[in-house]
Amino acid sequence: MPNGTAPNPRHFAFLLFADFGHIAPTLGPARELLARGHRVTYVVDERFRPAVEEAGATAVTYTSARGDFYRAADPTPDRLAREGYELLLDTVRTVFPRAMDHFAADAPDVILYDYETVAPARVAARLLDAVPVQVSPSHAANETFSLRRQMWDADHPLMRRGASVLIEFMTSHGIGVQELGRYGAEWDERNLVFLPRAFQIRGDSFDERFAFVGPTVTEPPAGTWTPPADGRRTALVSLGTEAGDRHAFFRVCAEAFDPAEWHVVMTLGRGADLDRLGPLPAHVEAHAWLPHPAVLPHAAVLVCHAGMGSIMEALYHGTPVVALPRAHELDLSARRLEECGVGRSLPRRGVTARRLSDAVAGLLADPLLPRRLAEMRTAVREAGGAVRAADLLEDWAAERPSPAAAGA
Repeated sequence: MPNGTAPNPRHFAFLLFADFGHIAPTLGPARELLARGHRVTYVVDERFRPAVEEAGATAVTYTSARGDFYRAADPTPDRLAREGYELLLDTVRTVFPRAMDHFAADAPDVILYDYETVAPARVAARLLDAVPVQVSPSHAANETFSLRRQMWDADHPLMRRGASVLIEFMTSHGIGVQELGRYGAEWDERNLVFLPRAFQIRGDSFDERFAFVGPTVTEPPAGTWTPPADGRRTALVSLGTEAGDRHAFFRVCAEAFDPAEWHVVMTLGRGADLDRLGPLPAHVEAHAWLPHPAVLPHAAVLVCHAGMGSIMEALYHGTPVVALPRAHELDLSARRLEECGVGRSLPRRGVTARRLSDAVAGLLADPLLPRRLAEMRTAVREAGGAVRAADLLEDWAAERPSPAAAGA
């Protein structure tokens, strides 16, 4: 469809968890929708206004109560439960009122949300008569596989309190007791999953309600980064965009790669203090941030935290991954890399340069690795990305009568 020629322009709204890894996968589909002449609005933490507005969408902002769990060196189940409960309160007390205030005079046709914003988004969609669509930046859930059960201890006191908060919130907005199961489910009737089915845990068990559209990988401008001219292999090392203080880990990585054979590129995280790393060996370059797709086509391996965005970019370029996850769904993704034969997983705690070096060497020596990487690269690239996601969203939006049709 040519740019800006949507015969029936629609309004799409995103209510997403305040984390770059949840927002970034949606920006490609948002840009595609905008290019087709639709409108896109994000209800988003103020920190992410620049990313949203750079994509061309409207940002309706608030200040999230999110803490630093994802940046904590060793998150515990209790800490996960506490922050999860606080974020739940935040979604119903801050995000929901902010969204309803804004959309009262300009209701969206479609509301997209993730598993962290289920409560406000589903209730808002009901009240605004919008089509709800759940998006999954990581593994989706269905009747066979539950991400919630993998991450949360259902018997934790804060989880029970959270369930009470949800019930009170939903019933206060007219959702009857008999409907609570449907409104509290881990999936919806329409689901966009930003990974290929081949990487989804128990992917064959997911039916037509789930569209595995894969990632949208944007190639950076030419000259963003230049590989070494001496023929050494390149290793890319990252802990994601919000890594925080991980300088000891990065120093281990610097020691793990033989300078005679490797050139190491490190991205420490936005706002990182590069000076805290101290003097670096000549074969290591460090950046606060650098677009990974600038490096990955030249990289022999990615060492990362198992964030799905990093994994998908690597597999899009056919780059194997050594993952050092620290908690929750990152562990699942690291294990999935091994199951698919395209990566290795190491525990972050107690990692040494020798153990990391051995893991990289063992992965690259696997004779089946090239074939498995090629298969996964094809699966990622053929999933459909932003174009397929936008096609589906236009179809789902058509289930709601357009303003023009409603007034006819």
